[in-house]
Amino acid sequence: MEITKKSLEGLILGKINQKYNVRYGDTDYLIYSFQDKFYSVEFRFRIQYKRLVTFEGFSIFSSKEIEKEISNLILEDLKNYYDDDFYFNSKKFYKTDYDFSQEIISETHLEEFLNEFVKCLEYHEQEVFPKLLDINFLAEYVGSVPFDQQAEIPVGGNFPVHLFKKLAVLKWGNQEERYLEYKINTNKLIESYSIKKPQKYKPSFETGFKNLINQLENEPNPFEHNNIC
Repeated sequence: MEITKKSLEGLILGKINQKYNVRYGDTDYLIYSFQDKFYSVEFRFRIQYKRLVTFEGFSIFSSKEIEKEISNLILEDLKNYYDDDFYFNSKKFYKTDYDFSQEIISETHLEEFLNEFVKCLEYHEQEVFPKLLDINFLAEYVGSVPFDQQAEIPVGGNFPVHLFKKLAVLKWGNQEERYLEYKINTNKLIESYSIKKPQKYKPSFETGFKNLINQLENEPNPFEHNNIC
């Protein structure tokens, strides 16, 4: 059975809410996205060899209110290191043994595959996306791994600003133990970066870090009385 991006696009849109926009990415990708005043989300399908279909999960999620507050903490000189999208692994939220990368052999097989995808999407819409707007839930997610495994949870942005984002989320989400761990190790990493990669180091890395910590520890938590953004 041969599958094209055009045919798959139509089948998927026939099964999901029409609020999602679709565009063609490089080579084999179909990219679906949605945004409203609260959040934006993106997921992708890939077609290879005309029949291998892969649903790659919900790769991008952005809480607009949380990103706005974090962005306000970043020095202007470091804004180009900032990215307002969290890149998350949906497998952490949706436990299934179903294989979302399969060589499709029939229309019935494709129908089954897409129905499993719809179940996954609906679960995320009802159970996951709303929780990711809660700073405490987001902080638990970011803080679910120690600092030496922090690369497992990408939050968007480049060094060291991606770590600044994590520090803000952990502090505002009341993950104090993880916040202190990340604070100490982020500071050490910035210091070692200045020695190991002096050609890429900027003094604003340290200045931005100190400014961030000062604001997180001395200014009011913007989500203290309203955890849901």
